[in-house]
Amino acid sequence: MNRSKKDQIQDDGHDIDNGAFHDLAPDENPKAPFQAPQDLFNSEEGDVDFRSVSWQGAAILIAKFQIGLGALSLPSTFHVLGFFPGVLCFVILAVITTVAGYISGNARQYYPHMHSVGDAAELLFGKGAREFIGAIYYIYLALVAGAGMLTTSVALNVLSDHGACTMAFLAVACGSAFIVGTGFRSLEKVAWISWIGVAGIIFAIWITALACLARDRPAGAPPGPFNLDIRVLPKANFTQAMAAVSTQLFALGASGTFFSVAAEMKEPHKFTRALLCGQSFIVITNIAISSIMYGKIGQYLVSPALGSAGDLIKRISYGIAFPGLLVTAILWSHIAGKYWFVRILRGTRHLQSNTVTHWAVWVGSMTVTVVFGFIIVGVVPFFDDFLSLVGALFNPVFTNVFPGLMILFYLGERPTIASERVQSVETAKTISPMIWLPIAFKAYRNGWKQALALAGGIFLIVSGLFIMVGGTYSSILSIQASYHDGSVSGVFSCGDNS
Repeated sequence: MNRSKKDQIQDDGHDIDNGAFHDLAPDENPKAPFQAPQDLFNSEEGDVDFRSVSWQGAAILIAKFQIGLGALSLPSTFHVLGFFPGVLCFVILAVITTVAGYISGNARQYYPHMHSVGDAAELLFGKGAREFIGAIYYIYLALVAGAGMLTTSVALNVLSDHGACTMAFLAVACGSAFIVGTGFRSLEKVAWISWIGVAGIIFAIWITALACLARDRPAGAPPGPFNLDIRVLPKANFTQAMAAVSTQLFALGASGTFFSVAAEMKEPHKFTRALLCGQSFIVITNIAISSIMYGKIGQYLVSPALGSAGDLIKRISYGIAFPGLLVTAILWSHIAGKYWFVRILRGTRHLQSNTVTHWAVWVGSMTVTVVFGFIIVGVVPFFDDFLSLVGALFNPVFTNVFPGLMILFYLGERPTIASERVQSVETAKTISPMIWLPIAFKAYRNGWKQALALAGGIFLIVSGLFIMVGGTYSSILSIQASYHDGSVSGVFSCGDNS
């Protein structure tokens, strides 16, 4: 076999060239026929062009994924964690999720078949992992879509002064998410309404923050003297602190969806630009608004935060934020339905053609998603604890654990950009962790950059597991306490949730 010096592999396995998969002729590896890597979507074939999102559209999708429900609960975490530790914790989580987003969004430049974290799981651990992690990913997406429906029902209760049963408002949100989410099959169309969604929520929370500044006393303060109880340092116990950390991670934990955003970009190599624009805007906005509101209102913050400045501002803010809250339900329902749509039709002509099968799978995927979200929200009628539970149980998998594992995989396999290699994608899916994992742990021998990457990957995995265990335990205890003291209603309740 003819190889250039660049393509040689040393016998000890420590030095793999900058390209884990070498040029093999068909007769040299009969299990991996020679072919160019195939993109998931072909923009030149089919009736639907899924590769149409500009980098600006990707930036607004990233911003919309990252702002919404979490931003409404973020100010209250500063009171639990203390202001300075709360801001520091949020910044650290922002760095972690930015790194995770970079890894997730740029993965398709090496493996253009990728559409979700399930594909990454298959690459790392095989087909069984794809199905298991893919199912977890779908449940996470559907849960957040349900949370969007829940917050939309809160807005409708506020605007109508609880003019109807909350389940009816949930049904309205669910139906809207289904109709709009199903009508837009590509993320390019959803990106257009995401501009409206981001603008609505940003304006609403800024109006609330400025209204808080203008008040002489917090709207929720009792008559007479009051104490804001501004905490520079935390006074919380472990359970409360972990629940707050989980809520903060939820506010920034959408990086698992960036596989799908990159998969539908016209120019996926510009994903990093989109990520930095969208993520920076959201992080700065969240810190500024949350700091203003906590500094002015202190312990009298409410969650969702739009109700912190009194009834009049609450109505105005929810009215402005309503389109953004509805877009949250639509966007997450769409991306969840898209997961099963791609999973079922991948590699067939139905994926991009207007066939009966295409529409049946697409409509069916969206129907299952919105119904599942509706049921979950009906059974779990509380906002803060719901976000904290999702942030603890699911977000660390996609923001910490899998990005950390992918770093180790890259250290062990060192893939080249997809356009520079010709090895089969199917071959890339069969690499055993028994091969790349031991090599990854020896990467520190190759220089300080590899050593730093190795340390970063291990940190992501360990921190993710810690948040998952500690945060889930804390959230469950908080939910139990809420039910015992009667602060939450029963399942499928018509009661006012505003």
